[in-house]
Formats: sequence, C-alpha cells, structure tokens
Amino acid sequence: MIKLMIKWVIFALVIVATCYLPGIQVENFAFAMLVAAIITVVNIFIKPIVKLLTFPINMMTFGLFNLVLNFGMLYGISYFIPQYSLNDFVSAFIASVAISVSYFILKRI
Repeated sequence: MIKLMIKWVIFALVIVATCYLPGIQVENFAFAMLVAAIITVVNIFIKPIVKLLTFPINMMTFGLFNLVLNFGMLYGISYFIPQYSLNDFVSAFIASVAISVSYFILKRI
C-alpha cells in the first residue's frame, strides 16, 4: 500500500513538473494528485479498448499513433478537470510524452 502511495505522489510530481512548460497549468498539488489518479484509471480501463480499436493504424505507423492516443487522453482529462488546463498544442504534446514515459517507468517498478 505504501508503494502505491509513493508511486501516486511521484506521478503527481511529474504532472506538476510538466506545468513548467508554457501553456500547461494545474491549480495546486491536490488537483495534480486527482489528475494522476484519473490518468491511471483511464490507462487501466479505457486505453486498452482504444488501442484495440486503433490497432491497424498503430501497425501502419509502427506504434507512433500511440503518441496521438496519449495526447488525446490527456486532452480529454483536461476537458473534464478545469483546474488542469492545456492551452498550447506543442507543450501539451511534450507533456503527454513525458507523462507516458513516467507512467511506463512507474508501472515497471
């Protein structure tokens, strides 16, 4: 249980760190914790279904379409949580890559 809490806090810190990019804001650390929890739930329940539906596109692009999926999921989460806003496309794309890499690393630990 402690390991799960530590991963959650680290993931929220990564989300706060991406807010240093221009065009990305989170109101406070509590909302970063909420965003981290929602990203985890989306990655567990919704993302496998979307990846299955977009499998042919992923095969044609050698998996690069996953970056677009990650960006779309992050943008969708920012739509439902107004305290987490993505204003700049490039910064949001970079943040989605950083969050995806950190989620991958934290999942392996």
